[in-house]
Amino acid sequence: MAKIPVAQTLEHAYGFTFGRFLTVIGLTWVSFLILAIGCYFLLPPYFTAIQTMIQTRNPAALGAALGVIPLLVLLTFLCFNMIYVAIARQSLGSRTGTAWFYFSLDAAFWKLLGVYLLMLLVFGAFAIGAVIVVTILSAAGGLLGQAGRAFVRGLAIVIMILGLFYVMLRLMFFAVPVTVAEGRRILRRSWALSGGNFWRIFAVLLAIYIPFVIVEMILEGIVFASVAMNMPPPGAGPEQALAYMNQLGTQLYGLLPLLVPVVLVLYAILLSLLISSPTFAYRALVPASNPEGVAAEFA
Repeated sequence: MAKIPVAQTLEHAYGFTFGRFLTVIGLTWVSFLILAIGCYFLLPPYFTAIQTMIQTRNPAALGAALGVIPLLVLLTFLCFNMIYVAIARQSLGSRTGTAWFYFSLDAAFWKLLGVYLLMLLVFGAFAIGAVIVVTILSAAGGLLGQAGRAFVRGLAIVIMILGLFYVMLRLMFFAVPVTVAEGRRILRRSWALSGGNFWRIFAVLLAIYIPFVIVEMILEGIVFASVAMNMPPPGAGPEQALAYMNQLGTQLYGLLPLLVPVVLVLYAILLSLLISSPTFAYRALVPASNPEGVAAEFA
C-alpha cells in the first residue's frame, strides 16, 4: 500500500491553514455564527436549571433542560459538517480564490452526514459486541478467581477500546476528502487508503493536537488568572456555590468580546488542520490527474 508522506502532509496542512488564513475564516464564520445563535437560545434554560438544582438540591430540576443538549449536539454536528466540506473543497482545489462566505447544503454535505450516521451504527454495533465479549471473558476469567476475573475484564476492555480507536481512525481519516472528491463507497475507500498508514495517521493527528492543547491550556490559564475570585470553601452550602457560579459567570461574560473571537479563530485553525491534512494526504495517494482510474476497483 502507498504510504502517507507525514512531513509533507503536515507542511501542506499548516501552510494552507496559515497561508490562506482569511479564506479559512471565510469558510467557517457563517457556521460558527449559526452555532453561536443556537447556543444563545438553547443554553440559558440549561444554566437556569443547574442553578435551580443547586438551590433546591433536587437533580430532577435538571431533567427538563437536558432536552436542549441533543439539539445543541445536532446543531454543532451539522455546522461542523458544512465546515468540513468547505475546507476539503478549498484544499482539494475545487474552490479557488479567497472565500469570504460559505453556506451550502450540497450533495457532499448530505453524503458526509450519511457517512457519520453510518459510523454511529458501526460504533453502536461494536459497543454491543464489546459488551458481549467482555461479559463472556469475565465469566471465563471467574475460573481464575476474583483477581483473575478483574484482570481478564480489564484486559478485554482495554483491547476493545484500542480496537475501536483503530477502526474509527482508519475509517474516518479519509472520509471527508473521499466524500468530496469521489462521493461513493466512502467508508470502503477510506479504509483502503488508510491501509498500512495507521501510525502515520496517528503521527499527523498528534502533530496537530499537541500544539493545539498547549495553546488552549495557555489561553485558559490567562483567562482564569484574570478572574479575581476565591473558590467556595469545602463543604460550602448551595447558596455559596450558586453565588460563586453567578460571580464567575458575570466576570466571564465581561470577557466575551475578547474570548469569542479568540475561540472562533482557534477552532477555525484546528478544523482547517484536521481536514486539510487528510485532504493533502489523499491527494498524495490519489493524483488529481486520474482519481477515477485509481478508484476504479471501488466503482
